This record gives sequence, C-alpha cells and structure tokens, in this order.
Amino acid sequence: MSFRTKLLASFAALGLAAIAVTDWQASSSASTALLAGTYERLTAIRETKRQLIETYFRDLSSHVLALSADESTFEALTQFRAAWESLPEPRLATLQRAFGDEARDLIVLPQGLGSYGKVHARYHPTLHRYQTAFGFYDIFLIDTGGRIVYTVFKESDIGGHLRQGPLASTTLARAFERALALDAPEKSVLEDYAPYAPSQHSPAAFVAAPIWRAGAKAGILAIQVSAGEVSRAMQSEALGGSGRAYLIGADGKLRSEVRDSPETAILRLSLDRALFERKPGTETGTGLNGASVLRSHTPLSIPGLDWMLVAEIDQSEAFAPLQSLRTRTVLAGLAVSALFLAAAWKLGRSVSRPVLALAEGARRLAERDFNVRLPIESNDEIGELAASFNSMARRLDETTVSRDEFQRLNQRLIHAQEDERRRLARELHDDITQRLAALAIRAGQLKQSTGPEAGAEMERMQRTLSRISDDIHGLSRRLHPAIVDELGLVAAIESECRGFFEGGGPPVEFEHSGTTANLTTDASLALYRIVQESLRNTLKHARATEVRIGLHSSPAHVKLTVEDNGAGFDPAAPERHTGLGLASMQERVHLLNGSLRIDSSPNAGTRISVTLPYEETSHPAS
Repeated sequence: MSFRTKLLASFAALGLAAIAVTDWQASSSASTALLAGTYERLTAIRETKRQLIETYFRDLSSHVLALSADESTFEALTQFRAAWESLPEPRLATLQRAFGDEARDLIVLPQGLGSYGKVHARYHPTLHRYQTAFGFYDIFLIDTGGRIVYTVFKESDIGGHLRQGPLASTTLARAFERALALDAPEKSVLEDYAPYAPSQHSPAAFVAAPIWRAGAKAGILAIQVSAGEVSRAMQSEALGGSGRAYLIGADGKLRSEVRDSPETAILRLSLDRALFERKPGTETGTGLNGASVLRSHTPLSIPGLDWMLVAEIDQSEAFAPLQSLRTRTVLAGLAVSALFLAAAWKLGRSVSRPVLALAEGARRLAERDFNVRLPIESNDEIGELAASFNSMARRLDETTVSRDEFQRLNQRLIHAQEDERRRLARELHDDITQRLAALAIRAGQLKQSTGPEAGAEMERMQRTLSRISDDIHGLSRRLHPAIVDELGLVAAIESECRGFFEGGGPPVEFEHSGTTANLTTDASLALYRIVQESLRNTLKHARATEVRIGLHSSPAHVKLTVEDNGAGFDPAAPERHTGLGLASMQERVHLLNGSLRIDSSPNAGTRISVTLPYEETSHPAS
C-alpha cells in the first residue's frame, strides 16, 4: 500500500470510530443534560409556586385580621345580631326565603326583613366589594353563640347555628371554636379543606379570627377560601403539555385542581403518602395519570396546614428532544462520514506533496544550497514543519554569513595592526630620529661654542630631550602599559584618567573598592585596555562632559563600569556595525569567561559594564 492509501485508510477508520463514540457520548450527555435541565425547571417552578401559595395564605390571614379589627365590622356584627332577634318567626326560613335562589349576593335591600334588611343594605355593599376584590368565596359574621348572622354569598348556611344541627360538624364550626379560643387580637386560625354541605358539598377551607371589643370577643369573622383562586395560582404554562403543579395534604389527597381533570380533583385524587416522608428534592416516580414522571416536591410553610407542593412532567415528554436528537445525530453522522472520507482523500493527497517537497529541500540543503525555501501552504503540522525547515536554512545561511563577517573583521584587525605599526615606525623615523639628529648637530656646534650662548643652548637641548622622553614613554605605553605591571591596575587607571583629562577630555571621576592584587596579568591588562578604549571612544564620539569609572572587587568577581553622559547610540540599530574597539573588548572579556554589557541610547549617554569571575582571573591564563 502506498503512503497515501495508508493515510486514507487510517483517517477513515479513526473518523468513523470517532463519529460513533461522539454519537454515543452526545446521547449520554444530552440525556444527563435534559434530566438536569428538567429537574432545574421543575424546581424553579416549584419554588415559584411555593412562594406564591405561602404568600396567598399569609395575605388571607392578614385580611382576616385587618377586617376583624375594623370598627365597621364590629358595628355590622352588633347590628346584624340585634336585627336577627327582630326577624319574624321562623327566622331561618324567613331569612333564606327573602334572598331567593339566584344572585343572592347581589341583593342589597331584601324585602320583608324589617330592620335586618336595613342593616344589610348598609353593610353588605362594603363587605361584598371586599369579598370580590380579594377573591374570597364568602365572608361570615358569627356571634359568640355560634349563630351565622351574615354571609356575603347567602348559601343555606345563612342564619345557621355552628353548635347544633348539621353545621356543627363542618370545618367552619371547627374554625369558629378554635378562633373563639384565641387569646390575642393578632392571631387567626386556618382550617384545611373538607366537604362543606352548604356549598354543594364542595371542598372548603376557612380562615377565622375574633372580633375584639374592649379586650373581649364580640364575635368571629370567617373567610371561606376560594379553591378556584388556589388552583389558578398553581397553573403554569411553563410545564409543557403533560406537566402539572398541584398541592397534596398529609392524607395524600389533592388540595388543588389539576389540568384536564373532568371533575374536581380536590380531596378526590390521591398520591402515595410516602412522599411526605422524603426530603424535599427531585425524583422519578408515578404521576397522577399513572405514567412515569420526573418530579420535584417540597413542603409548604403555612401555619395550620400540612401540605406539600409537587411539580411533575411525564418522562416521555421530557425526553422527547433526546429521541429527536438521536435521529438527527445518526443522519448527521452518515453525512459527516461521507464528507470525512472525501476530506481524508484530499488530505492524503495534500500531505504527500509537501513531504516530497521537504525531501527535495533536504537534498538541496545537504548540497550546501542555503537559499532553499519551502512554500508554507497551510497552518497545520506540515506547515509548521516547512516553517521550521525554512528557519533552519535561514540560520545556516546566517551562520555562514557570520563566519564571513568574522573573517572580514579579522582582516580589519590585521590591517589595523599593520597601520598602527606603520604609524609608530613613521613617528620613530620622521619625528624621534630627526629630533635626535638635530640634537647631534647642536651638540657638535656646542663643542665649538664656549661663550655665554652655550648655557642657553644646553637648556634648550635639555627641554627637547625631556619632550622626546615623554613621547617615547607614550609610545611605549601604547605598545604595552608597563605601569600595570609596575604599579598595579588602580594606579594605571588613575594615570590613564589624568592623561585623558590632559589630552583635552572632560574630568574623570574614578572610585574603587576591594583589592585587585590577586588579578592575573591578563585580567589586569584586559580591564586596563577596556578603560583605555572606552575613554578613547568617549573623546572621539561621545562629546561628554562627565565620565565616571568604577572598579569594585569582591571574593567572587571583579566589576568595572565606565559611564558617560554623552551622545550615546542605539546598539540595536540595523545599520550599525560593531567597531574594532568594541569587538576587542568583547573578545578580551570572552577569553576570560566574563560578561560585557553595553547600555546606551541616543542622547542618554553610554554605560559599559564588565564582570570577570575571580576563579577565572586568580590564576595565570593559558
């Protein structure tokens, strides 16, 4: 098999395996994500409904307490109770007959009830508005004996007695007795749902509170909770088609209606009571319709009620997107597989071409053709390989150029040496030799002169000899600074600083610390030459007004710094080439295993720092 065929087969096999694994992982991840997302949505709806229901019943208690504490409520109770006694016998039948069978709550002034009708016309509009505004099913005024002297809705319980007869066993009677037993004005009682006969045996819950007067109970105000209001609060469109939120009591029976139920579900449909024994949270289970559901449940904090709120959705609906995802994934996998095979064929073809080009480039590079470059056609590993090859070829080319540059620099050093020797020979021949010849002629003339001019001539010859001696000493120091061997590095640098200033340079501030007595001759001479070259460059190029030299020795190393405030330069400028002076500094330091750093910038001066390790400079260099 060819390289291209092997590559195609390998990529195809790996691609198909990757698609299969990805399909399985996507389905698994999607299932987990759907489950977590559904539970989060159910829990969010559950918490929203919990706060809503708890707030609703808390507001009910507040309304009962506020209405029972109102002065008009006390007056209404007092007057209804007094008017009850004035009703014609039989009072209960007369009262119920006066309000008819339909729209009883809309009658303001009933006929044939005497003073009771007048009291009703006075207080009923206000209580009716209160009942309608806050969505109560009914409002009751009950005297301390248990007689219902007024209701808004006027069902069969109007005028009834809660301590005898059929009403004595109702939840309203229990709410009345519990409220009558309260000992503080700010307290109320709440009775759970139970069938209530006057309301066609529909489930009814009651909130009741005493009507206080001068610290005593004048009667009881009760509110019949609207089951419709509670059920509407539990409805949620966010739960989808099969989702539902509902309330259940400790007996496992519902306390709110559920969607799509053909009849009332309160106190009829039931759920497993074991749900109350589990902590709030999420789980799978069997729903009201017998289907498998995802469920989130939590108890409610409502004084007097042991209720739990449940939000659930059928698993079939919750995981419907997963099935759709699996179908789309299979179809997409087949399409991607076809595209992957086509891409793998193209990739195999594209990989073999640059590999052949790389082999050709390597062959040319082996033949020392450092100008060879490969085209970079992509940003993948093949492209990086081509870029690395080009970088290697460029560095080899630069290394060759650097070797040629070194050869040219070496030639410049040789020429510089020859020029220096030629200049010294010319000075010796044209200056020193001629001046000595002139002295020889003057000495011959002096033999024949015995007059007073002989003394003056001798003095001139003495001055000339002194200048010749200084010039010869300068030439000697340039050739080899004997002062370094004779007086040491510090004295040699001080002498060089004086000579620099006397030669027209700015004053030099020189400070030193530590001892340099253990430096080798090579190290001392290198440091001295670096100072000498630095001062020469300062005088020639820097136009500085201040120069500072520091020489500090420690047990580990010796450090030299030469700094001026002159014109400076940019060491990184591409057009700048290292001169012979700086090149000789670098070479001297390199031979002694030291380091040299040049810090400079235009118009900011120059600082040359040299560090020589003492272990390399404390013994003679080879």
